Amino acid sequence: MQLSARLLRVLAILLVALPSSSVGHAANGDAARGDDERQPPPCSPADRAALLGFKAGIAADTTGILATWAGGDCCGAWEGVTCDAATGRVVALQLEAPPPKGRHYMEGALSPSLGGIEFLQALVIRDMDRIGGAIPAALSRLTRLRELYLEGNMLAGAIPGSLGKLGSLQYLSLAGNRLDGQLPPELGAVSGLEQINFSRNRLSGAVPPSYKSLSRLAYLDLSSNLFSGAVPGFIGQFKNLALLDLSNNSFSGEIPASLCTLHSLTDLSLSHNKLGGQIPPQMGSLQSLNSLAMDGNMFVGSIPASFLGLQKLWYMNLSRNGFTGPLPTGISNALPSLVSMDLSHNHLTGDVDQFFRSLSAANHDANNHANKPSPIVLPQKLEHLDLSGNRITGALPEFTRGAGLTWLDISSNAIGGQIPSSISKLSNLERLDISRNRVRGIIPASMAEMVRLRWLDLSSNALVGRIPDNFTRLASVRHASFRRNKLCGRIPQAKPFNLFRAAAYAHNLCLCGKPLPPCRKL
Repeated sequence: MQLSARLLRVLAILLVALPSSSVGHAANGDAARGDDERQPPPCSPADRAALLGFKAGIAADTTGILATWAGGDCCGAWEGVTCDAATGRVVALQLEAPPPKGRHYMEGALSPSLGGIEFLQALVIRDMDRIGGAIPAALSRLTRLRELYLEGNMLAGAIPGSLGKLGSLQYLSLAGNRLDGQLPPELGAVSGLEQINFSRNRLSGAVPPSYKSLSRLAYLDLSSNLFSGAVPGFIGQFKNLALLDLSNNSFSGEIPASLCTLHSLTDLSLSHNKLGGQIPPQMGSLQSLNSLAMDGNMFVGSIPASFLGLQKLWYMNLSRNGFTGPLPTGISNALPSLVSMDLSHNHLTGDVDQFFRSLSAANHDANNHANKPSPIVLPQKLEHLDLSGNRITGALPEFTRGAGLTWLDISSNAIGGQIPSSISKLSNLERLDISRNRVRGIIPASMAEMVRLRWLDLSSNALVGRIPDNFTRLASVRHASFRRNKLCGRIPQAKPFNLFRAAAYAHNLCLCGKPLPPCRKL
């Protein structure tokens, strides 16, 4: 009797532990499958019809994507279509042309039927190249949409103001189309937007004041359009902003002081606008900056010395403005992350030696035993430095290391002194331009060690002596100019120097040998 009671208790425990489907199967022998074994439902007929409406609007498809849109279940093998596994409703449509760009395309227009996919959360139609026409206003019915990317097509007309009804939208990109007109003020109501990219269109006018409500923006790209007016002061309210690109427009006025409070900003481009005035020195407090481009404007005054303290900055372009005053100096080991700097075509003055010393990683107070200034150790990361077209004076310093530098252009200044023999320490240089200065003395034979050089321009200086014979080692040079100096003697008679045009050696004292007339025999 005791054994039977114990057996009954064990059986009862096992029955409770078993899932109901197993119990039913044991009891009935042929019950329905469990939830984990059910087949996902087929796609909604309404969603399928909307997708086929889009397909009908495409006259040509070389991507092969729409060829997969066959059969009754769009949640199965229809490329680019993603469905909710529980409901069968389409939640994402992602159509991207395969590489290489431009070879594959879809030709046609966006069908308003896309507005009928009511559970859609992501709509991506990217780099199809030949999808044109207007953006359908019917897309405003997609109230669950979080991502809308219609990039790299031929969409034309205005941006529909009805997109302001997409209250769930977080990411919006209409870049690389032919859209025109002004920005719709209605978009200011989409307060959850984190990304806006309207670059490479034909949009015009000013940024609407209603956009001040977009306080969650982390990414704003309005580049390569026809925008005008001032850079809005309310941009300082976008505390999450990491990228701001307003380049290649017609924005005017001065930089608003509020921009200097965007401490999350990593990339700032204001290039090629009509901005002017002085740069606020507080911009040096933007310590998160990696990239700063302000070239092609009308800025005046001095370049703030505080810029040299931007520890994370790797790219700086302030070229083609009206900056005056001295080159920024005075901070040891300035810009330690710098890869590329372009200060060309301004009106900057100052001593080139002192500027290099600001960038030097060496101790600036250290002197050698001859009580001479210490040689320059350029930052290892620095690759590109352009100071051309200014009023810089002084002489080039001695170098000990600068292995990362591939481009050095100090042309069209008032730099004097001699070419230091230690310039050969810049062993990775591919482009060296010292032309149109006041450099004197001889061309150091040590320069023959710079075997990576492809561009060498020493023209329009006061160099004397001869072109070193060992320059024949510079076999990679594709452009060289020694014109307008006081050079004499035989041109190195080996490729490429004997193949350059005669103009490369013109207006010297007595250079000879190919491509010039032969040297006289003594």
